[in-house]
Amino acid sequence: MNIYHTQDVQSCKEEVESLLVKREAENNLPLGLLKNFPDSKSEQPPSLIYIKDHGRIVSMAMRTPPHLWILPSISTTSQETIERLVHFIVENNLELPGVLGEQQAVQWFIDACEQAGKFSAQLHMRQGIYRLDELRPIDLQSGELIVADQSHLSLAKQWFRQYAIELDEPMMKEQAEQTAESMISDQKMHLWVVDGEPVSMVNQARVTPNGVTINGVYTPDHFKKKGYATQATYHLSKKLLNSGYQFCSLYTDLDNPTSNSIYKRIGYVWAGNSVVYHIQTLKGTDEK
Repeated sequence: MNIYHTQDVQSCKEEVESLLVKREAENNLPLGLLKNFPDSKSEQPPSLIYIKDHGRIVSMAMRTPPHLWILPSISTTSQETIERLVHFIVENNLELPGVLGEQQAVQWFIDACEQAGKFSAQLHMRQGIYRLDELRPIDLQSGELIVADQSHLSLAKQWFRQYAIELDEPMMKEQAEQTAESMISDQKMHLWVVDGEPVSMVNQARVTPNGVTINGVYTPDHFKKKGYATQATYHLSKKLLNSGYQFCSLYTDLDNPTSNSIYKRIGYVWAGNSVVYHIQTLKGTDEK
């Protein structure tokens, strides 16, 4: 096996995209990042690793600092390839704040890290990845979906901050104002409005070769349990499918049965599981 490490997004994309597209909904995160990175506002270059066996790609990993390592869903990924990946990351002193991705691959990754004797891993979230090809009819409520504009900026900053708090995502909380400004500027933030008042938000996120991802579904506490998130997600999904995307995808917190039931009711179908681990370097371990 040969391991290749690069910061060249285009060359990596040419190597791995056809493999990732085989499970496009599951791999919406790495596909979307590879597609959109030239337009990213990140100040640090990505870290892209792919592994070849007898000349063909069998696995890959990527990281866009300061975020976690991403392990896509690839049928040819094996325990051996993941162990070699971890060894490469450790030997080359690459930052290792955590990992997220396909459940089995992540478990192999965590096992290899702990066997190295230098790291401690903690489960942060269990996620489901869902795909929508066709909407199911639901009972429609009064209200309308609008694209957020600059007049909603203060509200957007507050809601993105609260959304991050609910998810227990400190980095997301720190970036809440920047995220709000970007989503409004790019016309990706949508609001469900009832009687002239915004009551829930939903956002268009990454684009993949054939699909689009929805994220940031949030309803303030005093508006919850009224079906607003369902209405917002339904109408944005409909808008995106009607605009030409073949499917929509999204992540759910598997430990939040309410959110999972919302998406299933609309027509989203389970596509795979993803797990998120945070990793710490143990004190007193030698560093290269």
